[in-house]
Amino acid sequence: MTRTASQLSPRGIFDCDDAYRTPLRKDYEHLFDSGIVALDTNVLLNLYRSNERTRRDTLLVLRRLRDRLWIPHQVLSEFWRNRDLPSVRGHHRTKARDTCAALDKAHRSMGDALDRWLRDVHLSSDINAKERQRRSRASIEKAVTELKSFIQAQAERDALKGASSTQTDPVLLELDGLLRGRIGDPFSDEALQAAIREAEARAARQVPPGYEDFKDKPAKQAAGDYLVWAQLLDEAEKRRSDVLLVTGDVKADWWHPGSNHAPARPRPELTVELRKRAGTQLYMITPSQLLARANEIFDMRVDKRSVSDLQTTENERNHHPRFYNRTIELILRRQFPEAQILSRDEQIHKGAWTPIPDITFMHPRIKIGLEVKRYVENVEDDDIQYLPEMIERHDLQAVLIVSNTPLSPAALHYLKESASESKTLVGWARIRESNVDDPLSQETLKMQIEHFIEATPEVSQ
Repeated sequence: MTRTASQLSPRGIFDCDDAYRTPLRKDYEHLFDSGIVALDTNVLLNLYRSNERTRRDTLLVLRRLRDRLWIPHQVLSEFWRNRDLPSVRGHHRTKARDTCAALDKAHRSMGDALDRWLRDVHLSSDINAKERQRRSRASIEKAVTELKSFIQAQAERDALKGASSTQTDPVLLELDGLLRGRIGDPFSDEALQAAIREAEARAARQVPPGYEDFKDKPAKQAAGDYLVWAQLLDEAEKRRSDVLLVTGDVKADWWHPGSNHAPARPRPELTVELRKRAGTQLYMITPSQLLARANEIFDMRVDKRSVSDLQTTENERNHHPRFYNRTIELILRRQFPEAQILSRDEQIHKGAWTPIPDITFMHPRIKIGLEVKRYVENVEDDDIQYLPEMIERHDLQAVLIVSNTPLSPAALHYLKESASESKTLVGWARIRESNVDDPLSQETLKMQIEHFIEATPEVSQ
């Protein structure tokens, strides 16, 4: 029998797939009491990257939520695949090494600039000028040495003792106790292949999550975010529980972006999918927000600096200059599928030493180092003094400076001078951050790379 209009429940303002309610304290109290608190891979890996205080506070909160914790098996797989990267388990020592190398580079550049000034103003034989320079350089060298010692000591304090062995790694020992019995089952081979196909089909329609990864990764790797989501859907359906997903992944294929007037929230497609599948509600929160909420609800002794540290990391991921680098990298991958493109992190992982190109472009005919400068002011010659060393160390045949702002006349002169001395092709392309991905910018980048390739003789077989 057909129900009349009067028998139907009246539709309210929130009865819409795009509607959302801002979570209240009582929502988090409910989730911490009876929901699924699902941890994404980055939450676990951040335990290695965090300083000692933030790591301690994060573990304090996770222990308090232990009975609610759950991770998809895909998260476990990604954790083990990434744990040994220099940017994860070796994070603090790698950052200290890179920073000390940058200080050494700046120190050498300063010395070179002073020597050049003495020559240019004809004071190379002036005893007073040379003595003043010697004293100042000694003071600078002492300051650089003290800074490097401080940085290295801090890295040793924050680095995990015993992390070289899985038997003594304190993060693994802690996580084993926290997550034992709280990890989902893996997909069968057949279910995994079906899920990867589904991830590809969703990506083609830009259905979240994870479609961004299909722009530059092979299908099995690009499907990672969807596999996490699919396993989380299965668990929520089985338990009929609300879900709080804790993730530091701030990409647009997970989140509807926030503004000054409203916080970020889950993509509505994800909220609707969970509601239809499990009849439950989806909430999402970042690691910094998790610490803040748990501290508020459980009256814990979480240091405010730990919340701030995690929040800074999350903001950097969302507004980091690497977005500029990453977009340029993706453009190159699309335009030159025959070339191998390596990011800075990938080069470090392969054992490269500084100075390292921000992007290395390896074509059958040429190896190009791209230096990406997202500066507010002009790029100066001091900003590229390391180029000769980088060219020699990485056997580059060309260098392309891609910058958000112009190169100063001195920088352009130094670039040409370096090219002449090293017999290396050089170029500069200004691509504004605001239109880094528009057709004109892409064409500018493509033309410069093609110019380098055409100017390089083919290697005879």
